[in-house]
Amino acid sequence: MRAALALAAVGLALAGPAAAAECPPPRAVTATVLGMKYCADPAFGAVIAERVQKIRADVRAQRQAGRLVVYASTPISPRGGGDTTVNLGVAASVKARLEKEYGGAVWVLDPGAYQLPDTNGRAAGGGDYMVMWTEILGGEDGGGRDFDMVHFTGPGDMRAFFGCGREDVSGCVARHPAAVAIADPARRQAFVRYYTLRASSAYSTGAHDEWNIVVKVNRKRPIGDQVAVFFDGRAVSPAEMDAEIAPGYEVR
Repeated sequence: MRAALALAAVGLALAGPAAAAECPPPRAVTATVLGMKYCADPAFGAVIAERVQKIRADVRAQRQAGRLVVYASTPISPRGGGDTTVNLGVAASVKARLEKEYGGAVWVLDPGAYQLPDTNGRAAGGGDYMVMWTEILGGEDGGGRDFDMVHFTGPGDMRAFFGCGREDVSGCVARHPAAVAIADPARRQAFVRYYTLRASSAYSTGAHDEWNIVVKVNRKRPIGDQVAVFFDGRAVSPAEMDAEIAPGYEVR
């Protein structure tokens, strides 16, 4: 992991001028265990490597305790009108609900609990996070053996967090304290629109990459030994499991 991050400049040269244009300094195109590349800041290399080891240790501890491991992909960024604090709350609620649903034999990894600290006065970007999560989901050999299932958060998961039923979802969202606290009407409308209509990993840049990671991992594994994939509490079809989607932060 450390070697891969240290060779970011080499990866930039190999990626070609098109990728370089999309990744201005100090960021550089950084390769991962699955061959997926992201525009990441080398200054975060050490902290990403440390965090990868920490998360792998947490996963190993759950494995040793005999638990199945689920990765819960939930949007954290406020992009599109969302709120980071609300999204972190959603991610924690998805973890709690899945662990309650599946019982004590399952442990859910909530990515929101593993935020990267600022480095050199800069906050980590999406590419930095995706370098980290690609290494985690891909595993040390790219076979994704650390996870039994990946759950992608959908509208139903979001509505459960807000306590909304099947009627007046927009009113339910608008009454949430986070919405009420927004003074600017345009910002409040964006908040209501996002959590009413778009609150889903389908609209998350990072989740698009995470979906493609799982597809790449499953293509390496025989049928019957693949990572289970769920969206909004529903097991996806075989066709969905095998289909890549538009990349998010990945540099192609």
